[in-house]
Amino acid sequence: MAAAGRPVRFFFRLPFSLRRFLSIVIPMKVLLVQPPIEDYYDTSVRTYPLGLLYLASAIRDIADVALLDARTGCGPAHAGHGFPELEPFCREGLFTPFSFFSRYSRFGLPLPAIREFIGKERPDMVAVSSMCSAYETQATDVASAAKKVDRQIVTVMGGVHPTLFPGRILAHPDVDYCIRGEGETPFFELVSALSSGLAPEVRDIAGLCFTRDGRSRIGPPAVAPDIDILPARHLIDAGRYRIGRKRYTFFLTSRGCPFSCGFCGKPSVPYRRRSTGGIAAEIDACAGSGIEAIDFEDDMLNLDKTFFHALLGLFDGRGITLSAMNGIYPANMDVPTLDLMYRAGFRRLNFSLVDLSESILETQGRKTQGAFMQLLPYLAHSPFLVEVHFIMGLPGQRPADLIETLCFLMGQRLLLGPSIFYLSPGSPLSASLDGAGSVPLRSMRSSVMLPLNPLFPRTVTYTFVKLVRFINHVKQLIDRYDGITGTRDLLDVEAVKADERKRVIFERLLLEKKFVSYDPGLGRTVDEPVDHGLVRTFFERARGAKIKGYRTGKALVMDAG
Repeated sequence: MAAAGRPVRFFFRLPFSLRRFLSIVIPMKVLLVQPPIEDYYDTSVRTYPLGLLYLASAIRDIADVALLDARTGCGPAHAGHGFPELEPFCREGLFTPFSFFSRYSRFGLPLPAIREFIGKERPDMVAVSSMCSAYETQATDVASAAKKVDRQIVTVMGGVHPTLFPGRILAHPDVDYCIRGEGETPFFELVSALSSGLAPEVRDIAGLCFTRDGRSRIGPPAVAPDIDILPARHLIDAGRYRIGRKRYTFFLTSRGCPFSCGFCGKPSVPYRRRSTGGIAAEIDACAGSGIEAIDFEDDMLNLDKTFFHALLGLFDGRGITLSAMNGIYPANMDVPTLDLMYRAGFRRLNFSLVDLSESILETQGRKTQGAFMQLLPYLAHSPFLVEVHFIMGLPGQRPADLIETLCFLMGQRLLLGPSIFYLSPGSPLSASLDGAGSVPLRSMRSSVMLPLNPLFPRTVTYTFVKLVRFINHVKQLIDRYDGITGTRDLLDVEAVKADERKRVIFERLLLEKKFVSYDPGLGRTVDEPVDHGLVRTFFERARGAKIKGYRTGKALVMDAG
């Protein structure tokens, strides 16, 4: 029996030409797919398929919709070597408290399982989300799987990657259509036309791209006229998506960004805010479905302070835990706003700092961080847990500058959130640095540590990752144990002293300024592939500086005790 308000699912399909001939309308069966990814890591709390749920909501009255999340909760499964050039850095089987990527894996269903699912569902259309160009192959593999099930299945791709590279997507033999920009309206028009047996190319559908008679029709990206649409969250099992133990969802209160940061590759769309009435209705829907935590995915959540304050008021007293993992824009933040955020449900703050250098910020089209500096005294004694995100290896950045950033941030009550710079497709930096397309799209990801800044070869970037892992690990030890006043005290804390491997690793780092890991096969430590001179430079610069805990105000002094 069909669910109330849902179209009946048909167990046969009529060809579109026959539908047109019979002049009948049969609801299409549409399968929306979030594909797997292959990489050295995945972030489990960043996989919520919000974009597909918006598409489902747009067509729910004209189609029978199902969703396959082929990424969340699956894997990892070994997927070969990935990038051979990373083998010196990504080594399996070694122990270190300052871990790094180790194995290239597939996060998601294997392709035969996806093909089997499509065969059981027998959809008329398979629509695939392709948000990151580096994972293009995993997305197009889903389209190919659909065509292997039945060549009559219409395949559509949308997301950031098809928006940036529609011609590349349409050149794939198993992709029939792609959608550029915000997909709700063009997807509705496409499904509507095909359901009626009409050829979509006879309609002028903004954002819809296709190839006919050897010629591609590619237009500008679509911009949704109405962004108050509520995503069809009922299509997924809410229990699969959790932050800690809480059921969470992604949530948008605005779309677009008025800035054009050099490193950002998101397609340019105008900044628009949703109505407070629409947001309130969605909050009610989330609360009614058992959602306990919300992560805002806005590019600029707090751009408009008045709007942001009104938004926070809608959550006051709801008991929903709030976060903004994309990062809070620090230039528009002040203490009264932070107080409102805590009342609304924020407990953790993610600040998007980019870099402490004013000159670097200017070259990236980013405002200065003066407001963030003014907040630090408040944050040091606030009830929030704070994580500050910065980029390592930006063009124009020097290792000495990044050492200064580490030394400053480690002395604050916060966690360091490093992001390895990579060439984001479609970004202003991509246009200036990627001469004649010399960087493969597959390499445009942070885990590859592509040395686009000549001062940051992979060894230097890897060294900074290790230094940040060391700092954050020490912050956690400071929070956990009393009596740590200097770095030598770390050798006496129970977590280090009780594990001979960890004790030796700490000794070699603190006494010899060398990163090592433990190889159980050899039964001894082995050197890490770091820049040892850079490690010594950091410790020399940090001498006498503080490392402060993440949760507490406790601190140690480097090389004291």
